[in-house]
Amino acid sequence: MRRQFEVPDDSGFMAIVDPDVYHGFVDPNWTYDSLFAHFRNAMLQQQSLLLWGTGREDLWTVEVVTDDEAERPTGHRRVTGPIRVTAGRLHLTGYESLTMAAQFPDVRLPEPHLQDLVVELPVGQYAAEIIQLLDPDEDATDAKPDFVIALTSGQAAETWRNPPWHDM
Repeated sequence: MRRQFEVPDDSGFMAIVDPDVYHGFVDPNWTYDSLFAHFRNAMLQQQSLLLWGTGREDLWTVEVVTDDEAERPTGHRRVTGPIRVTAGRLHLTGYESLTMAAQFPDVRLPEPHLQDLVVELPVGQYAAEIIQLLDPDEDATDAKPDFVIALTSGQAAETWRNPPWHDM
């Protein structure tokens, strides 16, 4: 499978999440530290979230490919992390939706206006290789996609403690 998505990013973060097990609510008055502790738990314990820095705000074109696709681009940078699919879908999202879910207990992912950012997959454990094709510090080009997410059945080598490509 190969699909492209347009993912809005107003904060320099993008995520892939299993919306059926990720519980987004933290506290109406969450802090940066409490929010990132919540993200860390979701990445380490639940493997229901992978969050990474994009390098700048943008509308990103993301291509999602599954393990039946052999070719992977080299890109500017890459990282691999584990994610579980529990009910046959993953959701591409940004920090804005994650913070809305963190603040309001009734916000569920995917939010209604982002329903089209869902990837259907068989239930199981996946290694998600995130590849950012171009340096975000260089001038934007019309070359697309900006990111490739290659999902391969099986366990990734290591869980993420913090979002890659973001200074904590």
